[in-house]
Amino acid sequence: MQTDGGIISPILKSPAIPTLVANQVIDLISRGRLKPGDKLPSELEMTRRFRISRISLREAMKLLEAKGYIESRNRKGKFVLPAADAVKSPIEDLLSIDQQKIWELLCVRRILDSEAAGLACAHATNKDLAAMKKIYSRALELGRDAVLHDVKEGGKLYTQFFNALIACTKNTLFMHIRKSINTTLIGALPFSRRKLSTVEGSSRMIVGQLHAILDAVSRRDAPSARAAMVEHIDYLKRSLKKALSES
Repeated sequence: MQTDGGIISPILKSPAIPTLVANQVIDLISRGRLKPGDKLPSELEMTRRFRISRISLREAMKLLEAKGYIESRNRKGKFVLPAADAVKSPIEDLLSIDQQKIWELLCVRRILDSEAAGLACAHATNKDLAAMKKIYSRALELGRDAVLHDVKEGGKLYTQFFNALIACTKNTLFMHIRKSINTTLIGALPFSRRKLSTVEGSSRMIVGQLHAILDAVSRRDAPSARAAMVEHIDYLKRSLKKALSES
C-alpha cells in the first residue's frame, strides 16, 4: 500500500471520508493488491498516507470489518479476510443500491439449481452423496439456528453444499456455466445473509430446506428434488422482500 504509483490517494476533506477510505481499501482487495492474510499498515502509517485523522480512519476500519473485508486480531493489527469470508467484488454495494439485481440473481438460481437437483438424482454417486451429507452434518453441528448467523463458517457451508450438488450432475458444460456465476453468488452472500438474519426462524428454515433437497437427491426423486430447490429459492425471495421492506 504505497502512494507511489497511485496505489493510495490522499483523501480530500469530506463528510464521507470513512466511506472513501474504505472504498480505496476494497478496491485494493478486489484488484489483488491486498491479499487474504495481508496485514494492513499501522494506524499511524495509514493516517499519514491517507492524510486523514485517526477518528476518520477508525470509522473506515469499522466499515470494512462490518462488510467482512478485514478482521482485527487483538493487538496484532488488522488483516484481510480470505475470499470466502469477504466480498470479492463491489456486488454487495450494487445490491444495496439496485435491489432489483438480487431478484434477477434468484431467478437465475431458480432455473439452474432446480435443474441441477434433478440431474443430481440421476448421476450422483455414493461418494457424491456422502460429501453432501458431510456438509449437511457439519451444518447441524454448527446449529440450525446458528448457520445463517455464523459469518465465517455458515456462509462457507452453504456455498459448499451447492457446489457439491452441482458436482453431482456430472455434466461438465452445466458445471462450467454454473461456475461462471459463482463469483456473483458468493459476492451476494454477505448482503443476503445479513438481511435474512433479521427474519425470525430463517436459519432453521433454510437448514430444513437443505435437508429436503439432500433427502430427495438421496432417494433419486427428481421431481421432489426440483420442487425442494424451487421452494428454497422462493423462500429466499419472500424473506428478502420482507427484510428489505422493514429495513
